[in-house]
Amino acid sequence: MAAAAARRSGRWDPSEIDMEGTSGGCCRVLTEGAEMRYKVGAEQLEHVPSLAHRPDGVFRVARTAPVGPTHAVDAATDAVACGITTDGLDLLDQDWEEAFFVEKCPGCFAAVVAQS
Repeated sequence: MAAAAARRSGRWDPSEIDMEGTSGGCCRVLTEGAEMRYKVGAEQLEHVPSLAHRPDGVFRVARTAPVGPTHAVDAATDAVACGITTDGLDLLDQDWEEAFFVEKCPGCFAAVVAQS
């Protein structure tokens, strides 16, 4: 182990690719075969413009992002974890449990944690 650490230069080493051809080694989260339990249900969406025309050269395509609290919507039944109806919610094809960039409804969060 020490020999491997000593030879590392801080750069990505092609020998660290696993048999599936993906990098990550022991730190990779295995999600193969795992299905999304909850989708993101947004009360409001915001159009985030493209950054392609910025003078500093930053490039990102335009996208739609949720604004305000999001709800956990069961992917199989379309039931909302906190009990509200899906009327008025925009369903996004994103995993609510994995979404770190959204504000989560406290009721949905408590319900999802209780089921885990």
